[in-house]
Amino acid sequence: MDIKQKTAETYNKIASGYSAGHFAHFWIEEFDFYKSIITGKKVIDLGCGAGRDAAVFVENGFDYTGVDASEGMLKMASERVPKGKFQKMDFSKTIFQDGEFDGFWAAASFLHIPKKDIPEVLQEAKRITKNGGVGFISVKERNGIDEGMIDENKYGGISRYFSFYTQDAFKNLLEQNGFSVVRMSTHTEDDERKTNWLCYFVKIN
Repeated sequence: MDIKQKTAETYNKIASGYSAGHFAHFWIEEFDFYKSIITGKKVIDLGCGAGRDAAVFVENGFDYTGVDASEGMLKMASERVPKGKFQKMDFSKTIFQDGEFDGFWAAASFLHIPKKDIPEVLQEAKRITKNGGVGFISVKERNGIDEGMIDENKYGGISRYFSFYTQDAFKNLLEQNGFSVVRMSTHTEDDERKTNWLCYFVKIN
């Protein structure tokens, strides 16, 4: 079984528990800034999960589409946010037209992509976003481990693939793939590990 499939199956297994515990809006400041820099309302959410961010986009009047690899998560999302559009899809091979969206949103999703595959995923996000469009990406800061399957003792035991980055390393990746980095910030989660999220706002040239 490949890495993507294994991580998707984990999310299928934990969908209801994950959804119940992850519905308080997390990216408040980031969403407010994103809203201030995007022109247009058509947004693609790459890795929408159980629809937490979908609810915020829809409430703010966006024409929202969410894609995810997990059917279980998509089912939760469509029940919670009936006004959103949701589709099962691989981030690196979407079915959308070139420049179809005014912006993309990728909160805590690209961190599940092996590093060797991340350029392909970034290129696809860029392809489906119009010139002058904007994007938001958040990944976890590197703290010891570089990348690999990580087993966690929650939701009855789960295994997911994670890639971790330093702030400059991911910024360099974005610039190498043709994005302008508009703003970088960090967001520390109030969890046991005090997880540090690296946040990037980008523009498509």
